[in-house]
Amino acid sequence: MSFLQPQQKLGKTGGGASMEDELSCPICLCLYRNPVPLSCGHSFCRQCIQKVLDEQQQFEATYSCPMCRHQLGPILELQKNFQLCSIVDAFMATSEGQQGDSSAEEKKEVVPCDFCLDPPKPAVKTCLGCDASLCQAHLNKHNTKASNSDHILVEVGAGAVVEDRRCLEHGRLLECYCQNEGQYICMLCSITGYHKGHSIITLKEAYDKQLVELSDIVTSLQEHKRTLATALKELQKGEDQLKTNIKTVTSQLQKLFEEIKTQVIKKEKIILSDIQSYEKEQLANITEMKKMMEQKTAKAVQHLQSLQKMREQPDIFLFVKRFKQAKDRIVSEDFSIRKMDMMVLQQEQARIDFCQRVIWDLMTRLDSALQSMQSELTN
Repeated sequence: MSFLQPQQKLGKTGGGASMEDELSCPICLCLYRNPVPLSCGHSFCRQCIQKVLDEQQQFEATYSCPMCRHQLGPILELQKNFQLCSIVDAFMATSEGQQGDSSAEEKKEVVPCDFCLDPPKPAVKTCLGCDASLCQAHLNKHNTKASNSDHILVEVGAGAVVEDRRCLEHGRLLECYCQNEGQYICMLCSITGYHKGHSIITLKEAYDKQLVELSDIVTSLQEHKRTLATALKELQKGEDQLKTNIKTVTSQLQKLFEEIKTQVIKKEKIILSDIQSYEKEQLANITEMKKMMEQKTAKAVQHLQSLQKMREQPDIFLFVKRFKQAKDRIVSEDFSIRKMDMMVLQQEQARIDFCQRVIWDLMTRLDSALQSMQSELTN
């Protein structure tokens, strides 16, 4: 294995990640410490290769390189590679000036990688499937394996999150879903536990099913929203018609009472007062109905936004957990519409004309007619 001078090597790579990879031990993935070469050309930390050779000695007659399996013979002497050691020292001296900003972060509690040999590198992720913490290098190797594609990775030190995903009874990862109980369970729960014989599916299958159910609920809420909007428009139309009718009737009566004001001033006040009371009562009912429907609409919009946001949740476990809670809240809501029947007030012109004809003929008959009119408007 040939090496460039420290200045040449550093100049070529700029002290970047590729340079560090070249100067890292294939076993511990750290920079070489007391590097020793083998006859095949590969180099390792003395401590790392010594551990590997000690293990080989227990099972094999001859030593072999852990990288290329080249046979090294029954007797092996490890000589320090001084040139490689000098290159590592030069690289470390160059890198020290670039690590000042990260010193504060290094003071945080560090979780070691479970796969690194001494000294282990800090872990960056925890795999729930492997039940192990991984440094960046071992995490990259872990992710390249197809069998690990469905493993769940969480942040290092997220103890509460890890415990929340484990079965309290068996301590295993919650990777199944019981459709009978609506609970997430471990594999042992479905085989030997309380859920034995129940309809069991994987969390991914539960996610797919509930995603479909979420779409159905969204469609239903959207339909409720459209129905409420239509009802509000009809209610507003009725309110406008009521105001128009009241205004028309009031105008007609005012014209009539202007002609007979002296004789029937008291009756005028009574009838107008009753009409206005009816208007206030109807408008109060309409206001209450509008407020109730607007509140229901706001709730429907709120639930829609929550479900749309939940659709983007990448974490299957959190999706299943939060979706059940959201679904229970939506089921408990009342989106029904209570219709309000309103009387359409219209005064026949013939009756007005009749009143005008009899004004000067007979005040007694006029009073009777006005009593009849008042009864029709307020009942």
